[in-house]
Amino acid sequence: MNKASHVDRLSDHIKGLREKAEGLPAGDERNALLRKAEQDEIALRLIDWITSSGRLPPPEDLIPIRRHRLRQK
Repeated sequence: MNKASHVDRLSDHIKGLREKAEGLPAGDERNALLRKAEQDEIALRLIDWITSSGRLPPPEDLIPIRRHRLRQK
């Protein structure tokens, strides 16, 4: 499996989660879908960083903030 196909599938999955969440009323199911989309977006940022061959700085701005937000929920 190459990086591009994995990233494309993950991007499509995130888009699908957000679209599905938009069609739901506020509540636990909608929040869970949005939380999963956020987690998958973190994965995309990490994939970009890991495969950047040192061209990108570590996503320090993202990891601690998200980890803290996810613990609160």
